[in-house]
Amino acid sequence: MAVAQIDCELGRPERNIKTISKLTQRASRCEVDIVCFPELATSGYSLNSRWRKFAEPIPGEITERLGQLANNFGLYLIAGMPEYDPRSHRIHDSSVLINSNGEVEGVYRKIHLWDIERSYFTPGKRFEVFKTKFGKIGLGICYDLEFPESARALALKGAQIIFYSSAQPEPMSNHVDAYIKSRAGENCLYVCHSNRTGREGKMTFFGQSQIVSPWCEVLARKDSGTGLAIAKIDLSLIKRLSKKKLPYLRQRMPSTYAKA
Repeated sequence: MAVAQIDCELGRPERNIKTISKLTQRASRCEVDIVCFPELATSGYSLNSRWRKFAEPIPGEITERLGQLANNFGLYLIAGMPEYDPRSHRIHDSSVLINSNGEVEGVYRKIHLWDIERSYFTPGKRFEVFKTKFGKIGLGICYDLEFPESARALALKGAQIIFYSSAQPEPMSNHVDAYIKSRAGENCLYVCHSNRTGREGKMTFFGQSQIVSPWCEVLARKDSGTGLAIAKIDLSLIKRLSKKKLPYLRQRMPSTYAKA
């Protein structure tokens, strides 16, 4: 697995795709099977009213370009982008999963919208798990990480790995660091968190992209700057741990939770 950390250029998709291409090529040379890029990686984050201008349908030109990269370099690619839905004419903060044949295998629309995002994006309606040749993958975006229900919903649907594409700014680094480990441990799965770096206006994105095991062990981490954090993961660990050491999903008491 690899999580990519980049400083997106605001409103410059061509430049961002060029950066995505360079890191995808680097990931391929390292024999990575899946590489994940940050939230709104193709457009940059602080577009506000201009998000609609840069939103594209899925499939569309942007996913065609990303698909070519995935196919050329022989890996799965996950990236955040603003999505335009031609049926509803609404826009979504989305994450797209593209397989190694260059085909769109899944799309997730961010459910928990943060702050000004609520004024422009329409939230998604469901958490989905996508079955791939590398395991069952769940997708989340940034603020979703801060709601434990998100990861739990994916875990209950069988997710073995959750990829979060993020644009997390300071001063949230300590919180996010704790959340990543918690979501991995409490759901007995791997969490791969790809966060932005750089600055837009008053926001400084702190990076610290990382891959965490069900043991809450940091397997790889990129503290700052542009680059990759790469780790080899063992999905059989999930089965072994969930039997005795981390049986949380089996020992839940959902009939009592509504009464709390």
